[in-house]
Amino acid sequence: MFLRSKISIKEVFMKKLTFILFLFFILFSLSAQINTDADTMINFDLTLKNIVIMVESGNANDIDMDKYIILDGIVSDRKVLASDKENFAGILEISYGEWEGLENVAIYKCLIQIQGLEFASMIPARRSRTPNPEEITLNTHLLILGKYLGYSEDDSGKKIPVIECSKLRKIN
Repeated sequence: MFLRSKISIKEVFMKKLTFILFLFFILFSLSAQINTDADTMINFDLTLKNIVIMVESGNANDIDMDKYIILDGIVSDRKVLASDKENFAGILEISYGEWEGLENVAIYKCLIQIQGLEFASMIPARRSRTPNPEEITLNTHLLILGKYLGYSEDDSGKKIPVIECSKLRKIN
């Protein structure tokens, strides 16, 4: 004859409860680790407007150059600096506008430095007759992941932030 062990409902419930609590502990630990990593790598508090204001007011040293920044803006200019595919380099100027009252619009501009083979098809040296779906044209809305490099000055001496692009994505 076989001996059957009697397991009470209470014991089964306690084992399941222990397993569920253990699982929640593991998931909570993993999510806390992911959040901590994102917070140490990406500065979600900065916007294009914030960066422009900080640079113009002389507070550019407050921008952490080791953290990534996520920006969005509209392409207002583009230039190819080196058209060789392996050593491709270009500059995108992105802009963001904001109404000030009913009559004035404040425009915030930033330069996005792009380099490398993955960006070569996005800004061709010469426009082709058949549009390339990867090409970034003027007025394209972009989402950019990059790091603050410093600032440049335009012809009038106005400081313009420069961001080194790691990744970008067309929004429209």
